[in-house]
Amino acid sequence: MFFFRINKLKIFDNKEGKKFGLFGKDSAQVKLVSFVTTEQAELPNLTEFIQTNDEGAKNEILRAAVENVVSSRILTEIDNVKDNSTMTFGDTGFVLYQANKIPACFNWNFIAYESDKRHRETVALIDDITRHPDFPVFSGKLGGLLKNTPNPAFDAFNQISKFAIDTISKVAKENRDDMMGILFMSLNRTEHYNHGERKKDDVPDLTNNMLIDYSIFGFEESSVQVVSGN
Repeated sequence: MFFFRINKLKIFDNKEGKKFGLFGKDSAQVKLVSFVTTEQAELPNLTEFIQTNDEGAKNEILRAAVENVVSSRILTEIDNVKDNSTMTFGDTGFVLYQANKIPACFNWNFIAYESDKRHRETVALIDDITRHPDFPVFSGKLGGLLKNTPNPAFDAFNQISKFAIDTISKVAKENRDDMMGILFMSLNRTEHYNHGERKKDDVPDLTNNMLIDYSIFGFEESSVQVVSGN
């Protein structure tokens, strides 16, 4: 079994002061979006996506892949987040990814931004991603990348989740929903959790506006043999 958890999150600036001034609103509703990609990722029709030269067919296949990836996200909302707020997820943390086997590697893409009610609906989020002006360029680059990779599903899942995070960030800015933090992280078992465990506190994000505590716990389930006597 394998469990990847977020244990604590600290946000220094909730971005509300820039909108409302000194005497305005001082708390925010924060949306957390998390994508975890492992080598066990599966996406349908990738062979057809790589081989076809029909741009319309490529976009349809990629839209289905985006829907697959986005539907697997973990999404949580937290109310009344003020500047320098520290959010704890109970005494055991909140599981962002769980699997029956310890993965050899995984990527974690994570974003925190002020909640936009529109993104509560998966369909709306998929539309924002697939209708974004950068989507055709992303589709072309992804096709080239997947032709030269030993694990197309893993790389496609990871690239789609990163593009989704980037698009969420851009759409949030366009809608005046401020991004509070963003994190891209890659881990592998040999280097980072050789014995199935890892715990890190106060990990800064790319904006230096968040500190994150996370932990990994994994173990191999051994089969139990029952020996019957005569």
